[in-house]
Amino acid sequence: MKKIILLSLIFLFCAINVFADRDTATVSGYSSSQLIKRGDAKIYSISFVATSNGGNFVIYDALTETKTLPEVKAEGSEATANNSQYQDFTQKPLEFSTGLYLAISNGYIIISYE
Repeated sequence: MKKIILLSLIFLFCAINVFADRDTATVSGYSSSQLIKRGDAKIYSISFVATSNGGNFVIYDALTETKTLPEVKAEGSEATANNSQYQDFTQKPLEFSTGLYLAISNGYIIISYE
């Protein structure tokens, strides 16, 4: 009986550890346009700071900058240097299937994603 309980506890501990890191987000900063991730992705939050007047960003569900509406998942801009904005998607993350591509101009962005 003790062996069954011990084996059950070991199995439970291993199962928890296997799935514990599944939803851990990566937090990264970017200041230039680039492909961040290929394939499936989820964005939980975006922080944008304009480094000069007219700073903006667009995030596409694509591998390159497509400039077509269906691939645009998020966008933002600030008219004045050093202004910022925060977009929170933790309750309902933005989902990507093709890739996570960031187009950015005159600013930097911090993204929480997986």
